[in-house]
Amino acid sequence: MFKKIALVFIILTVLVLNVLRFGKLDSIPYGYHVDEVGSAVTMQCFAESGCDAELKPWPLFAFMQYGQDKPPTYVYPGILWVKVFGSTVPSLRGYSVFVLLIGILGLFFLSKQLFGKSFAAAVVLAATCSPWAWVVTRVALESYAAPVFAVWGLYFFWRSGAWWDWALAGFLLALSMYAYPPARMQIPLMMVTLGTYEWGRRSVRWQSVLSLTVVFILSLLPLAANYLNGPLGRRFNLISIFNKDYLHSLGKTGNPWDIAGIFTHNYLLHLSPDFLFLTGDPSYVHSTRHLGLFSGLDIAALIILIVFLVLAFLRPSWNDNPVVKNRRWLLFLAANFFIGIIPSALTNQELPHALRICGSWPFMMLFTGFMWWSAGQYLAAIWPALAMAGILCGGVLAYQYFTIYPQESKGLFDYWVKEKAEQLKTQQDWQEFLLYFHRRNYHERYFMVHRLGMTCKQANDAWWQLHDYLAQKGMF
Repeated sequence: MFKKIALVFIILTVLVLNVLRFGKLDSIPYGYHVDEVGSAVTMQCFAESGCDAELKPWPLFAFMQYGQDKPPTYVYPGILWVKVFGSTVPSLRGYSVFVLLIGILGLFFLSKQLFGKSFAAAVVLAATCSPWAWVVTRVALESYAAPVFAVWGLYFFWRSGAWWDWALAGFLLALSMYAYPPARMQIPLMMVTLGTYEWGRRSVRWQSVLSLTVVFILSLLPLAANYLNGPLGRRFNLISIFNKDYLHSLGKTGNPWDIAGIFTHNYLLHLSPDFLFLTGDPSYVHSTRHLGLFSGLDIAALIILIVFLVLAFLRPSWNDNPVVKNRRWLLFLAANFFIGIIPSALTNQELPHALRICGSWPFMMLFTGFMWWSAGQYLAAIWPALAMAGILCGGVLAYQYFTIYPQESKGLFDYWVKEKAEQLKTQQDWQEFLLYFHRRNYHERYFMVHRLGMTCKQANDAWWQLHDYLAQKGMF
């Protein structure tokens, strides 16, 4: 009885919080980050004429003058979104939220087929209340599509042993590698742990293994070609710990001991108490700075794990201890949580970085849900406690985000550019605006389209004419 009532409150909490994700996307975050206007200009151009922001027609990856090139997993489904909801930054923030909700739905189906509906409810509540995913998925970025594809890939992998499910799993895991560069290292390593986890658990058909392998490799050939023949790796070359200028700034030569030391330091930053439990990511683009990556539900799950480990050590009920019985599953989750940190530890900017380790997020949510569900198997009072904890964690997160965060984060979202653009009335105003912000290519082009009604090409041509003129005057 208590469990059924608690599940009702869990479902209501999940529904309310996920509806709130779409609230005030036009004003929170306040202003537009440069990556957001880059996304908007790119999608404007694709929706209008099938080209990226630099007017290259139908590329696999949309080239960006700075930052990360936009992947096909973001751009091509996004064309339909833009056709329906427009190419404004608030619209694309909604697109990011929608992608995350597809991921949470995937976690539900994945969890349900693994351990049932109650487990799925606990996992979905953890994912909904997660500060880790809340802030950054309300920003118009493409990155969280990577863990979303991975979740659905795992769903089809475990749904059956049929070759068509495994082929679809291979395709979705490959799409994850397109969606976000860190996944290009994480997914192959995850597949190794997946094979280790599955070894001996169930009979596997060779046709299924072959279909997954062939589809996975064939799907990645265009990505490999882009690395070999294009500038796709230039972003990592700039921010990696192998960058010669970066090593020189540290007084390092780049020998194996140097690299190992830098990597270890960077890795441990992502495991610091401040990052995980207290203040989270140093950037307001990725965090409210009032909560760590882990919610109260996640922290409680770690405490539950410790309790079960103590009981396992005392061994009063060794065979019934869920940590002992499911140690293989828990090791799989832990391995992939720690694997997800590796790509970020190989970079040298803005560390620790919550977004670059987003591939670890679904495995932490599965862990949190599993520990709460396991405790609920032994003690019925756990379910009301889970419902109350979900309401409390979700309420605190929503309160901080909608009341404190907007003012504290505005400096990272170039709010002054947006405010200035919204005040422009005369042609003289526009000329002054374009001259003052002449180095902000995508910001200016975004407002030319949405305030002056220009097409993508017209805005691009106008900006480059101004650029060439100012370059002649020595201002660029």
